[in-house]
Amino acid sequence: MARTVRRRRVRPGKVLALARREFASFWGGPTGALALLVFLGLEGLFFNDSVASYALANLGAMARGGAFDATLGMFSVGLSDLGLLLALVSPLATMRAFAGSAQGGHFDLLVTFPLSGPELTLGLYASALASLSLLALLGLAPYALLLAMGVGSPALLLSSAIGLVLAVSAFAGLGLAVGSLTRKPVATALTTLGVLGFLWAVGWAAPYLQGHAHAAAKALALGPRLARFTLGLVDLNDALYFLALTVCPLAAARAGSR
Repeated sequence: MARTVRRRRVRPGKVLALARREFASFWGGPTGALALLVFLGLEGLFFNDSVASYALANLGAMARGGAFDATLGMFSVGLSDLGLLLALVSPLATMRAFAGSAQGGHFDLLVTFPLSGPELTLGLYASALASLSLLALLGLAPYALLLAMGVGSPALLLSSAIGLVLAVSAFAGLGLAVGSLTRKPVATALTTLGVLGFLWAVGWAAPYLQGHAHAAAKALALGPRLARFTLGLVDLNDALYFLALTVCPLAAARAGSR
């Protein structure tokens, strides 16, 4: 007689408990400190360069008797650079999930803990998403300060925040999918960085391609989609792209965790 397999539903309490534990473990260890140090250092350089470049352009225009509105350029370029920076540090937030547990000999404990496969995947994803979202908020803080000083547009900052949250959600999903396959932190970080670098690089290469190669590169490109959010353009197709780049890797991570 065929045996009936009962599917366990996802219990939010279990997911949140695992997410809190993994979040505290990440920020309480050296990996979180390294991610924060690298992020804040590079963000400071990017922000200073963005403000200085567009301030000089504005002064030059005024010296010639003209006017130059640096607000849109300063915000869009700086916030687009913030997205690239988050892509660079995101492997640090995801490399310890499946990979760290396997290397440390704790993966069997996680699997045998009263958690279903979806709960395990969602808990690790929620932890990585919370960590990356925290970094995104820290990156947005200088632009919020400019907004408080009367520079910039609330709508532009809001659309950029939406784009960054969608982007880091995809970064977290991709990192978990890679980690579920490699189970080695360094290999996970390097592979995740390679995948994100490829998705960013095809956006730079797309204008130089033709035919089907151009169409494929345009469809895969990550950078231009995020850049449109930083310009205040909230496009449903771009949002669906990031959602697909989140859901599909999470499904792969769920399968790889078995």
